[in-house]
Amino acid sequence: MTTVSPPLPQAGLSGAAYRASTRQNLLTIALGWWLLGGIFVDGWAHNQFGESLETFFTPWHALFYSGFLAVAGWCLRLASRGWRQGRRGLAAFPEGYHLAALGVPLFGLGGLGDMGWHTAFGIEVGIEALLSPTHLLLFAGAALIVASPLNAAWRSPAARTAAGGVRWVAALSGTSLLAATAFMHMYLWGLMTVPQGLGWVQTRGELSAILLTALIMTAPVLLILRRFALPFGAVTVMYFVTNLGMSFMLAPGEWRVPLLAAFSGLLADALHAVLRPGAVRVWPLRAFAFLLPLCVWVPYLGGAVRLGLSNLSLELWLGVAVMTGLGGVALSALVFPAPLPPQALEE
Repeated sequence: MTTVSPPLPQAGLSGAAYRASTRQNLLTIALGWWLLGGIFVDGWAHNQFGESLETFFTPWHALFYSGFLAVAGWCLRLASRGWRQGRRGLAAFPEGYHLAALGVPLFGLGGLGDMGWHTAFGIEVGIEALLSPTHLLLFAGAALIVASPLNAAWRSPAARTAAGGVRWVAALSGTSLLAATAFMHMYLWGLMTVPQGLGWVQTRGELSAILLTALIMTAPVLLILRRFALPFGAVTVMYFVTNLGMSFMLAPGEWRVPLLAAFSGLLADALHAVLRPGAVRVWPLRAFAFLLPLCVWVPYLGGAVRLGLSNLSLELWLGVAVMTGLGGVALSALVFPAPLPPQALEE
């Protein structure tokens, strides 16, 4: 008697989710870094040459647009595998890669618009080069693309403390998001106040930049911590890579800030290992959220005063550092809110 196997469930309907492997996610991250590296080189060129840039067709544009083509082609290749499995629409992309499915055409649209914008209105300089409408489209598209591996890791069935590379996928993709966000806020990046010679770090704008930068650097760490226990070294990589790019772009030859960022990240990793913060360990979590920014800003501001690069009083630089810590606690309350009582869930 011949037995007939039951039909396989249709992909995209009720079948098993289509997931990218760890290696595939890491390749997406690597190609995303090609794209982001080109963007940072383009930012360096704008800061170095300013108004002397007269054309859209530059080597640095070629670098980051080639990075876009590489990562876009890779994401479409992943989607083609899903298509061959019978998946259609966004379901053809691996789980979590619907962000890339939106980001690729958005970035492409921004690139075409950017070429037309430069042709019609010339090359922007200064902050205008960041905030032009087409550049904001490019940023949004790039952010969606580089966030896809983090989204994929988040949606995976892996445990919070899973072995293997899934936690590093989340951390490295989070690094990409932090770097992209730092780039778009270069004019307010508080860790560049002293190297750029913005002077004595005591105007309202500079102090505000420090507080904003502290929130930007804390947010991705807490976000990933909501889903995974951070692998040791994750914060070190996030902070070092991001600030290496910022230093190259804004203050070429400046080596102190990337080294300080690596040292601060290492302190944060050690704190994470000791406190083991998480959703079920609320007090260690709040303590970590408070101390994480202090790992950055106490050495930075205190070191600037010690080296004679700032004349901030003890009350001012230490007070600002404590404010960054309080901001971290407030941010942790948003990322890890207290559970609602049953009454609040009633209609």
